[in-house]
Amino acid sequence: MPKNLYSFIKKQKQLQDYVIHQKESKLFWKRFFRKKSNIAIFSLFLITLFTLIFALLFIKNSPVISINSDSIYVNNLPPYFAPIVTKNFVRGQELDFIRNIATLEEKRAFEANQNPVFKILYDSAFETGGPLTVHTDIVILQYNAYDLLKAINLNSISLNNNINFSNIYLGTNSNGIDLYSRTLSSIFVSILIVLVAVFINIFTGFILASIYVFNKNKWYAKIIDQVATILNSIPEIIWIFLLCIFLSSNWYGIIISFSLISWISYYEISKNELLSLQNSDFILAYKAIGLNKSQIIFKHMLKRIFPSLLVSVVERFAINIIIISSLAFLNMIKQDNDLNLGVILKESIDIVKSNPLPLIIITIYLLTFLIELKLLNLSFAATLFPNLK
Repeated sequence: MPKNLYSFIKKQKQLQDYVIHQKESKLFWKRFFRKKSNIAIFSLFLITLFTLIFALLFIKNSPVISINSDSIYVNNLPPYFAPIVTKNFVRGQELDFIRNIATLEEKRAFEANQNPVFKILYDSAFETGGPLTVHTDIVILQYNAYDLLKAINLNSISLNNNINFSNIYLGTNSNGIDLYSRTLSSIFVSILIVLVAVFINIFTGFILASIYVFNKNKWYAKIIDQVATILNSIPEIIWIFLLCIFLSSNWYGIIISFSLISWISYYEISKNELLSLQNSDFILAYKAIGLNKSQIIFKHMLKRIFPSLLVSVVERFAINIIIISSLAFLNMIKQDNDLNLGVILKESIDIVKSNPLPLIIITIYLLTFLIELKLLNLSFAATLFPNLK
């Protein structure tokens, strides 16, 4: 008798004879992350962003207020790791004060049997010609700027006059404002302003394009398209400058200006994409099963055109940052403590000889950020249009 006459039926693998359709946005991201170069660019971009966020955690001082408004000796401080300064002084109260602090500190240290915290490393009035030149009109002093602040605190009569100068990594500007806090806050605020403006513009452009596409014969749809055409006939940067003059050049004025003008590019992209999708089979199918216009637009059409909008966002992000920065170089921002990136760049250029670090940091970070944005834009475009070379 043959063995294994009776056996359990094994489950047979069923072959699918139909295609599983995936959403356009999901296919876009699958194609994008399929290439190792795209993963590398995207990872570098995220690292650059998280580096800024991590650096912001070390901010301890205000980016717009002096670390001590009662003292002029906190102005123009050098980087903390390069504290020695050489300054020219006209004979007067400031020069006498520094010399007096050095004398008081030497006396205090002698009485306490300690080394003095502060001493003048070089005094041209004494070093050049001895005591006969003490009353020279221009005197050059070389000293440790942070040791001077320590000596002022140690020899201050009132405890309320103590100067808090902790966490001053990059020094201060001419108003005594922490440059580390000011530089990083400016970069972060500028990027945040552009992000907020971009989201508003995408929403506005897509909504107006949807109204036009589904109501082409209505009078209000024609007005929307005519307004977009008129606004698009003049360069965006000119509109932004004009609006900032009439509104304001602070952060909310800039956001309002971008919101009123920069939606046009997203409107044109959305309009062209929606017109091509309007009579497609899947849209007609959604209409047949009873979906209303809002459901079709936001649930299905927005996802289909999102990759095209994303390419435009990345491309225009750098342009918007340049527009924001240029406001300061055109003297449209009058407040010295404004966090506009252009204001910080101007400050950094003014002090580049005595303290080049802020300009170096801004230049390196912005160049890295903008180059990565450009590479992302090229990667997104290549993913969206794989047949184009």
